[in-house]
Amino acid sequence: MIGYRMQDKNRDINDLLDPEQQYSFPMDNDDEMVRHGVSACETLAELAAYIACYAIQAGDPIIVEVEGPVSDDEPCDADAGEILLLPTRAEQVTDDDAFFALVSDLVDLRWEQGLEYRDLLEIAEDRI
Repeated sequence: MIGYRMQDKNRDINDLLDPEQQYSFPMDNDDEMVRHGVSACETLAELAAYIACYAIQAGDPIIVEVEGPVSDDEPCDADAGEILLLPTRAEQVTDDDAFFALVSDLVDLRWEQGLEYRDLLEIAEDRI
């Protein structure tokens, strides 16, 4: 399966391919919520809506396309498009300016108009 994720540019993409590093950690640092697999979304539209809803941040963000089997573990935010993959391939998406402009617009809509994930996903799907 192919998925997309945002991460900091300073994190080596090859780390995603290391089975010992293929874990997702919740933002609230709850050790009981650590999941086996790399967090991703199936489409760029889902990723944009997910980032807007959960205020996911990275100091110097990039988008990474990952490919691999789906983890047997359950993602924390499956209702917002999150999937967990065990990547065997990872590469940076280099043409991401339009994506980050879309995320910025979705964040504004989320906080100014109170739009939920499904509403933001529809907007993102129309624009991507």
